[in-house]
Amino acid sequence: MRRGVAAALLLAASMTVRVLAPTRETPPRAIAGAAPGYGPGAVSVVPNAAAVVRRVWLPDLDAGFDPQGLAVAGDAVLVSGYVSDRSSAHRGACRVVRIDPESGRETGRLDVPSPCGHAGGVALGGDGYLYVADTHTLFAIPLAGAFAAGAPQFRVVPLGPGVVGGLAVSSADGIWLGTYDETGPGRLYHFPAAILARQRAGAMLTAGQASAALTIPDYAQGAAFAADALWVARSDTRWGTLDRRDPASGALRHRYAAAPGIEGIAFDASGGLWAVSEAGTRHFYDHPFVGLIEPFFPLAFALDVSRLE
Repeated sequence: MRRGVAAALLLAASMTVRVLAPTRETPPRAIAGAAPGYGPGAVSVVPNAAAVVRRVWLPDLDAGFDPQGLAVAGDAVLVSGYVSDRSSAHRGACRVVRIDPESGRETGRLDVPSPCGHAGGVALGGDGYLYVADTHTLFAIPLAGAFAAGAPQFRVVPLGPGVVGGLAVSSADGIWLGTYDETGPGRLYHFPAAILARQRAGAMLTAGQASAALTIPDYAQGAAFAADALWVARSDTRWGTLDRRDPASGALRHRYAAAPGIEGIAFDASGGLWAVSEAGTRHFYDHPFVGLIEPFFPLAFALDVSRLE
């Protein structure tokens, strides 16, 4: 989410010793969609690459799109994020893009209004609504018409003290909202669909309305529930991990190395875990010397979790 890229660039520029660039794929593996016009000719080699079974270039990378959240809606992958053209700017115009995972083609776009500036998470609530979470605000819209032509009408719900839209998680009954914290554990709150349906536009959603809460680790960027586990993605732009946790207590069962910059995650109907990475997005990457220190992996990708080591 927020990174000290500028400081790292200054350090790289001032070093007198040779800095080794992140390892690139040789030869490059197939990636669906259109590659951006900046960056190297191949993406970086990432941990647990053998578990990555499909990869898709993100839309709008050349324009500065920075992905944050991910949800799976039927046969489509939905990615939320913001547009930025400066490494120091971590807020901008918010949008959700709908992607065909087979071709990598963008099949829909949803612009999210102010005060959205980060779009840290996107989730489906099992109630026919699409939810987009910004740091202090939740946006809701019927999924059926979300990508139709014309200006969409959102229900805008401010988040109360302690409730942060750093990440959003789909569930069969409502959504989960969680905090991103680099200094210590955060919290993940479950809001049932019935609570969300009664929430009036402009009325604050509070922690007291949550039906459950779990502790999540530091650097949590995304989460997804499987039948027997809570999966949590943690990252900075230079590293990433996937936690397999107890779904009732949140206790850690296993931690796997993952692609750097991993953000939102969600399971598809076949049990594949989709993820998105912001490592290599333009406002972090398109600067002198950055290729010496920063990985390049601005993709949506599917994982076979049984292959993780």
